[in-house]
Amino acid sequence: MASSSGKGKNMRFKALGQVKVERLIYCGPNLPGGKLTKYRVFKGGIPEYLNDVIAKCPEIKRLFVPVADLQKAEIAIGTKGTPQQLAYEVVQKNISKGGV
Repeated sequence: MASSSGKGKNMRFKALGQVKVERLIYCGPNLPGGKLTKYRVFKGGIPEYLNDVIAKCPEIKRLFVPVADLQKAEIAIGTKGTPQQLAYEVVQKNISKGGV
C-alpha cells in the first residue's frame, strides 16, 4: 500500500513541476539571409539573437503572436489600418531599404 501512495505523490509532483512554455509564431515577412522566416515558431519568447533586428525596427515585435492567435493575427495583417497591418508594412519597407 505504501508503494502505491508513493507513486501517486510522484505523479502529483511531476504534474505540478510541468511549466507551460510560451510558443510564439512570427507572422511577418521573411528577413534577408534567413535570419527570420514567416511562420517560424519560438518556444519561451523572442530569442535574444533578434535583439539587433528589434532595435532597428521595433514594430517587428507586433508580428510575434501566441500560436493560438495566428488566425486572428493573419486577419489583422490583412485589414488596412490595424496595428499589425501597419507593422507589417513598416517591416517590409525596412527590408526594402536594407535596414533590417
